[in-house]
Amino acid sequence: MSQQTAGDVMKDNFPGEAENSAPPVDQELRKRSKLVLRLVTVTAVLFTAWHVFASFLWISPPSELRKVVPGNALSEYMLPMFGQSWSVFAPEPINGDNRMLVRAVVLEGGEERMTEWVNVTDVESQLISRKVFPARAGNQSIDLASAYRASYAKLTPEQQDLVNLNFFEGENWHVRVTESLYELSDNEPAIIDYINSEFRSVRYSTQVAKAMWGDNVLRVQFQMERQNVIPFAERNNPDAVRPPVQLTPTGWRGLQSATGQSEEDFANTFMRLYENLQP
Repeated sequence: MSQQTAGDVMKDNFPGEAENSAPPVDQELRKRSKLVLRLVTVTAVLFTAWHVFASFLWISPPSELRKVVPGNALSEYMLPMFGQSWSVFAPEPINGDNRMLVRAVVLEGGEERMTEWVNVTDVESQLISRKVFPARAGNQSIDLASAYRASYAKLTPEQQDLVNLNFFEGENWHVRVTESLYELSDNEPAIIDYINSEFRSVRYSTQVAKAMWGDNVLRVQFQMERQNVIPFAERNNPDAVRPPVQLTPTGWRGLQSATGQSEEDFANTFMRLYENLQP
């Protein structure tokens, strides 16, 4: 039988001694870890400061302070993910519904056929109605309708009559819309605002039309509706009815597609929602 020495007994009594004798942690690795942590912290703080500042500029009344952000950087950052609206609160809470309707002329059997109106807002609203986590895509047509009505209201009566006419022949139909508006008035800010709203609406209408009726779509038409809710003073009146629909029409337009959009993905999503509405 082997005999234990005093040293062996001491090792048995102190089992952690081997671990304590391990080589020290690499100091260089520690320094690098601290540097990375500091960089991440500084980046997070700077981004948070920018986001708070941008949100403040976005929701506050327009002022000269917005000019500290060059070009369209502020709107491109805030939209569409961080756009905010405080109009749900007093003194002017949201008091009506905005809707977008689309129809098209399609070529079938060598003949042109005009389709029925499709209520785009009813289709999309399924993405936000009764949802714990509503999708922002459910607000697209509502935002378009609101923006279009606002820009349309800034035009002169003559310009409003003009945009109710048809512009769809040739590839440069959109140029004729712009030039015709300038011929009637030189209110450039209002014209630019309207053209941006119309082109966004036309592109969206084109997506909807192609999703509904395929590649045989020749031209599209959209109209924006607003219907106010029952006035607060009449809320307890059982015979109260909602005010009539306020219609903002437009003429027929040629097709337009935005760069980078996926018509296939849009069609798959839109048609799935549309079919859910069918009886």
